[in-house]
Amino acid sequence: MLTVHRAERADVLADVLAGQLAVPPADPMARETVAVPARGVERWLQQRLALRLGGTGRSDGIAANIDFPSPERLLRQVVLATADDPDAAEPWYSDRLVWPVLHVLDDEIGDPRLAVLRNHLGGEDRRGRRLAAASVIAGLFAGYGWQRPAMLVEWAAGHDTDGTGGADGPGRPLPEGFTWQPWLWRRVRDRIGQPHLAEQLDAVAARLAAEPALVELPERLAFFGPTRIPESLRRLLGALAAGRDVSLFLPHPSEALWRAVAETAGPVPRPRDRRTGPRPEHPLLAVLARDVCELQEVLGPLRAREVYHPLPAADATSSTVLAAVQEGLRCDRLETVPGAVADDSLEVHACHGPERQVEVLRDRLLRLFDDHPELQPRDVVVMCPDVETFAPLIAGTFGQAGRDHPGYSLRVKLADRGLRETNEVLDVLAAVLDLAAGRVRSGDLLDLIAQPAVRRCFELTDDDLELLAGWVERAGIRWGIDGTQRDRFGLAGFPQGTAVAGRDRVLLGVLAEETSNEWLGVGLPLDGIESTKIDLAGRFAEFVDRLGALLAAMDTPRPAPEWAQLLVEAVDRLTAAGRETQWQRAQAVEMIGESLGSAGARGVTLALADLRDLMDGLLAARPTRSNFRTGELTVCTLTPMRSVPHRAVVLLGMDSGAFPRGSAVDGDDVLARLPLIGERDRHDEDRQVFLDALTAAQDHLLVFYTGSDPVTGGDVPPPVVVEELIDTAGRILGGSAPGVVIRHTLHPFDERNFLVGRDGGPRSYDARLLHGARELARLNASGAPGSRPALLRDAVLPPRGDADDIDLAALIDFFAAPTERFVRQRLGAMLPRRDETHPDQLEVDLDGLAQWKIGDRHLRGFLGGEDPRVLGAAELRRGSLPPFAIGAALLAPIEEKAQAIGQLAQTHRAHDHGDTVDVLHELPDGRRLYGTVGDVFDEQLVAVTYSRLKPGHRLSAWIRLLAIAVGASRTVTEAVVVGGGRGRRAEMRRLRLPDDPGEILRRLIAVRDAGLRAPLWLPPAAAEAAARGYASGRPAIALKAVRGLGRWEFKDPYAGLVLDDDPDPERVLPVDALIGMAGAAPFVELAPELPEVVEHDGHTPAGQSFVRLARAVFGPLLAEESQR
Repeated sequence: MLTVHRAERADVLADVLAGQLAVPPADPMARETVAVPARGVERWLQQRLALRLGGTGRSDGIAANIDFPSPERLLRQVVLATADDPDAAEPWYSDRLVWPVLHVLDDEIGDPRLAVLRNHLGGEDRRGRRLAAASVIAGLFAGYGWQRPAMLVEWAAGHDTDGTGGADGPGRPLPEGFTWQPWLWRRVRDRIGQPHLAEQLDAVAARLAAEPALVELPERLAFFGPTRIPESLRRLLGALAAGRDVSLFLPHPSEALWRAVAETAGPVPRPRDRRTGPRPEHPLLAVLARDVCELQEVLGPLRAREVYHPLPAADATSSTVLAAVQEGLRCDRLETVPGAVADDSLEVHACHGPERQVEVLRDRLLRLFDDHPELQPRDVVVMCPDVETFAPLIAGTFGQAGRDHPGYSLRVKLADRGLRETNEVLDVLAAVLDLAAGRVRSGDLLDLIAQPAVRRCFELTDDDLELLAGWVERAGIRWGIDGTQRDRFGLAGFPQGTAVAGRDRVLLGVLAEETSNEWLGVGLPLDGIESTKIDLAGRFAEFVDRLGALLAAMDTPRPAPEWAQLLVEAVDRLTAAGRETQWQRAQAVEMIGESLGSAGARGVTLALADLRDLMDGLLAARPTRSNFRTGELTVCTLTPMRSVPHRAVVLLGMDSGAFPRGSAVDGDDVLARLPLIGERDRHDEDRQVFLDALTAAQDHLLVFYTGSDPVTGGDVPPPVVVEELIDTAGRILGGSAPGVVIRHTLHPFDERNFLVGRDGGPRSYDARLLHGARELARLNASGAPGSRPALLRDAVLPPRGDADDIDLAALIDFFAAPTERFVRQRLGAMLPRRDETHPDQLEVDLDGLAQWKIGDRHLRGFLGGEDPRVLGAAELRRGSLPPFAIGAALLAPIEEKAQAIGQLAQTHRAHDHGDTVDVLHELPDGRRLYGTVGDVFDEQLVAVTYSRLKPGHRLSAWIRLLAIAVGASRTVTEAVVVGGGRGRRAEMRRLRLPDDPGEILRRLIAVRDAGLRAPLWLPPAAAEAAARGYASGRPAIALKAVRGLGRWEFKDPYAGLVLDDDPDPERVLPVDALIGMAGAAPFVELAPELPEVVEHDGHTPAGQSFVRLARAVFGPLLAEESQR
């Protein structure tokens, strides 16, 4: 007998089930069977039963000896037990059906009837789509057998019809675009050699009804909380109920709606467009309840006994807004409730984007726990349509012990994430397959070796990984595991920049120096491989070798069993499991064997793209029973816990566009094109999920959605289902729902988050942000704009101690960038460096920095006596050039320019290497200037650079010349500065030693001393422009010359930091504000010691000070300089 037990909430049904199970069966050792639709329901139901199956008046029982199969698994058990040949039925299940479908596709793809598929699959170069197409087709065929078996019976009889016929004949002909499916299905049937179970369904049902003992199932069965009863299951339910006591426990939101549908239900199956059932009066039921209404119609022909179980009286008489909504659903009636006021039972939170939703959720849960001390995290479930988007946000907001926000103490369990997120070994395996199909970029290589399972395999520490990242960058690894992989992209014969070439550079670096310009094959040694890191170099080489061998093997199509062996080999060669992760390797190997080692997979040749499609399916999110109801706050997708009662149900991420989830119809799905009542509709299914969550909430329902654009601030409408809920609450409250919809601020530090709300407390629990909110409140109350924060441009520090000696290198560095040196040398601070991402593509051009690096290497080598041809050959092996002729063409002008500079420099260099001179000079104030100066040849200081000769290069040589003159016994009479000129030419400047080097040097040190007390903007280009302009005899143009510099001269992150606390490196700073720094007190006080300047009406006092400083720095240099 079949009995349908109905209730508005699943906990009522669970208690009824517990009452049935409390009556012992005739055989005390017999196992009970309760079919459940999801793992989350299984976990909850088992815990609920354990609380009800104890002794009388107690809740300490044990729920054991109960099987909880899915309805599909139970159906499979029944069919296999009653079929004539159980083994023959196995290939028809979707996890096995893909292989015979693939075989048939390979054999029959040339048939004209499969022209649609042939066009989709394309030619030989797109054979990798075969498995994906076969998987989709197998899924369609399996769905047809599960939901519309009559259609497959008609197909088996040779009719290309839709299965809506009956005793009078076959159904309607399929539309033209679908006729390939019955033809292909019949070919698959021939391949399997056995009829589909749909063809045996009548016989199986009759045999099961006549001989119940054929199936090893208990005398009573329960189906708990089914969300859909497909036609195959419906037919077998009737057969099972003929010889057993079968109970169907069905959560249903409305007793009134059930009665209305029961009075008008028509025959099934029938097309959905012929449904004539009543339209619910309640707007929420009208929008959300079509799925459950169709489920009721599907059950009609079974003529089951029906038992309705009302809610407990205490729940049915609750006076909250949520209870009023649920009562309206039960009665199928929406009315205003006199005296009803908004409360915390139903809240809709409109936030600015996902991150803000999670922040608000955390604070709202803390408020609930404070207001309801009996509420525990296990009483709350958070359901989200897109867990993968919200998972990292939730992980960063909850469950981090030791943080100062109380929300971090809430432990969270993410219940049904994808296997890549929970199994390190499978994540590595999927990454390797992606690399085999891709280009193996340098970033991908580093990401893979940093995976925990790979790190364990090669025993790598955090320091090792950081060092390897540096090696990869310096070795020039861009993309490609080796030259063979490059062949796929038309770059055969260019191995530079591959992982193997980089490996060779690292290993050669153990034996030789890069600057020696010795190489082996195409491998140039890499500098900086210390003797203590030889073992690390070997482990890196082993990693590259293993990965390269695996990727090469994966590039070749092979039979499925060989793929299984190769994937297990990849697991063994690239990963190692820790004590706590041994199960991950076992799970990975088991999944590989199940998917590729089955009998149906034998003889199937698969390409790499097929394997990637297969892995995508295997790694999809799979909720497991153990992840639910662990005592922690559970976060899951919408389906596993959809009808499980919780005291608080949270719907997170219910954004317009994200929910209902994508409802696009599969163009190849006959059921979607020609649906019958009771068949799956994803759009209606999501609406039913929302209804289930609404009825499952016992005390609180919290809905979160993006109600405001986080960028523009504009309003974003909620999804239709949420809007209907808001309207319903408004009707209950008398026309509007201002207390139900809570609009949140963009920022968590907004003062409104700390005001006392309707629940007697603030919204936010973040004590750190309270101070900022109080300051905002104070400013808003006063109407004042707020005080300007202290800026570095206003800073004046005391002089540094007289005992601080001066490093010559620090003195030179100061004049290269005075503002930056104030921050770094005096304040001891620095801006974080922008991470320059290592390029992972081969260049087709060289930017300025890349050209300079190559040119500088060539110039140094040329000056060191190296043969230019050897230098060029080494550069080709370094991997810094674009491939083939492009690289050679770009290298030629760089070499030409480097040789021109070197040849000009050699006229002043008597030999390859100059002398190094020590400098030590005591200043009048007792401090000492100390340092070393290199590149001294006879009586000349010869400074050489590949860069375009700029004021900074000349000023650096000038300061060194002065230092030698006053602090060394070596006689040096001039400095020669050689660098790049226009085009590929070289340029040279001579700087004669002045008569008073000590006085000039003293002034420079005085400027530096002042520049370390207050920030100064005096870059060499600006200082030279002002000094040269003044020296021209027209003082008025000194500052005009500065203003006429290129815009790039006014981009300085440190100057931006000093001016207005904005270190944007791309911002063009106002030149007058930069010049104005020279008006600070230390520079004004320094004026008597600096050269005089003629006052000009167009110069502010700060401008006068700037010109004076510029003359002190560059005036003597310009006076002693000559140009070739």
